[in-house]
Amino acid sequence: MKNFIIILFLIPLVSFSQDKVQKVEVVKSDTQIEEFTSSLGKNEIRVDFLDFLVFPALTIAYEKSNNSNSGFGATLFINMSEDDGILDYDPIILTPYYRFYFLQTEDFGGNGIFAEIFTQLSSSKIAPGFAIGKKWINRKGFTLELLAGVGRNLSGGDNDEGVARLGVSIGKRF
Repeated sequence: MKNFIIILFLIPLVSFSQDKVQKVEVVKSDTQIEEFTSSLGKNEIRVDFLDFLVFPALTIAYEKSNNSNSGFGATLFINMSEDDGILDYDPIILTPYYRFYFLQTEDFGGNGIFAEIFTQLSSSKIAPGFAIGKKWINRKGFTLELLAGVGRNLSGGDNDEGVARLGVSIGKRF
């Protein structure tokens, strides 16, 4: 009977002793974040698959990260369609941009939610505009980006309409 009472006393004691889990919190300084960002690389090449599937067109982008909060780059849109179709696009459109990154929950730098100012340049229009988007970067430097924006044609004449900037891109940091 004594053994039975001792066992009943020891079982709850053992189970309570295993509930204690020590929590570890890792604090990242700005210097650590910048070092990790540099290890992934400051340059990035992307291909926009949305343009390829919808138009057909090829859109290639290059971006250089200044730091974990901003970057600049350009996209080159090449229209490969013989038919004007529903949307009338120039054969080549160059879009330089500057980005500001916000709300980074990971410490990869140059990722997260961003705001972008851009200017679309083509043979028929000059259109400055604004876009917002989200970028994800994994530890190997591969990126996924979603983007939506609008701009206004400043060339005048009959082409006084607005422009849209939409994209779903996959890329690589180097």
